[in-house]
Amino acid sequence: ISSQFTGFSFDTWEQFPFVSGLLATQWFLLFAFLTEFLLAKRGLYEPVGMMLHQINAHTLFAVCIWIVWNFIDGPAIGGTLILTGAITWMKLISYALANQDYRTMKKRQKKDHDSFQATLAIIDNLDEKDFDIEYPSNVTITNLWYFWLAPTLTYQIAFPKTPRVRPLRVVGILIRMIMVFSLFIFLVYQIVAPNLDNLLKDLEAAGGRYTYSILADYWLKLTITNTYMWLLVFYFYFHLYLNLFAELLRFGDRVFYKDWWNSTEVSAYWRLWNLPVHYWLVRHLYFPCVRHNFSKTAATFVVFLFSAVMHEVIISIPFHMLRPWSFLGMMGQLPLVMVTKFLYRKFPGSSVGNILFWVSFCVVGQPMAILLYTIDYNYGKMHDPVDLTFQDSPEMCTFKFWESCLIR
Repeated sequence: ISSQFTGFSFDTWEQFPFVSGLLATQWFLLFAFLTEFLLAKRGLYEPVGMMLHQINAHTLFAVCIWIVWNFIDGPAIGGTLILTGAITWMKLISYALANQDYRTMKKRQKKDHDSFQATLAIIDNLDEKDFDIEYPSNVTITNLWYFWLAPTLTYQIAFPKTPRVRPLRVVGILIRMIMVFSLFIFLVYQIVAPNLDNLLKDLEAAGGRYTYSILADYWLKLTITNTYMWLLVFYFYFHLYLNLFAELLRFGDRVFYKDWWNSTEVSAYWRLWNLPVHYWLVRHLYFPCVRHNFSKTAATFVVFLFSAVMHEVIISIPFHMLRPWSFLGMMGQLPLVMVTKFLYRKFPGSSVGNILFWVSFCVVGQPMAILLYTIDYNYGKMHDPVDLTFQDSPEMCTFKFWESCLIR
């Protein structure tokens, strides 16, 4: 009745899709906890419980994709929810697999118990209450929530902790976040946005077909700015945002990256620049492939294939279009890995590989990706001002897949 007078609808998915998506993740976290609790109490058979864990995690990610695709028009908000869903999905997978290992360890003999205690002993700065923690005493909802908020993707039964939260450090991080964000917005509105607007005008003048001269012109204009923006995003997220959560949660392991900027080969960059994701991929994808008799080369290919698909989902879904650019960019790293490894062996100690790395990422790859996604999103689609939906322009499409133009 109230909606007839106020015009407000209680359909949460349509009114508040982003908040609905965040709230939905909590239900999936609760389901993961209940499933693990029943497994710990032997209320579920092991295969059934692990299957429920997998279904729960995959459904969570699918729900986030569905919400963004159907209810969120803004790419920034949609991308935030997709990224949150992807992170939560990876955490739930790790939570299920790590606790399965702890259950298996629990069933073994005492020598393995001693080995487990020795493993805990090498973790520095544990809280006193975590010194003797054993499965299933870690299976609590507060433990899972802590893991969900913590700046890590790989679950373990206890995490190192700092003695206390330092308020001055928190304030210092927040001030730097505001400054970095302001500089990023300045670059977007003063340099990137005007250039992309001019790009669309030139495309319109060219009849919608982009030429090499148009791409080369704006590609060079965006190269330096893109490098600055990329470094700002990296600093904001990996050095400030993750450290902010680590400080608030007293999370002790704060090595979120290493000196990737000195990488002399592309494979070193991927190992060093995003350690939380690297550890997850090694623990839950690379090593399982090796244990299933994959060669190291085949396991590496699987890791890059998975990463390529995830990059494309996280970028394409918020823009409501399927495009191959991020996928191809990630798979294109494999030849670069081989080339830079060869250069490193051929010219040890030289900076040739490092130069090739910087050129491939900051001069060739990312500026071109920005141009291609801008063209496809802003010009290759017709805008309907009535319901703010986008439809692919059929005359500009050369390959269509699932009612979306895959390649213009």
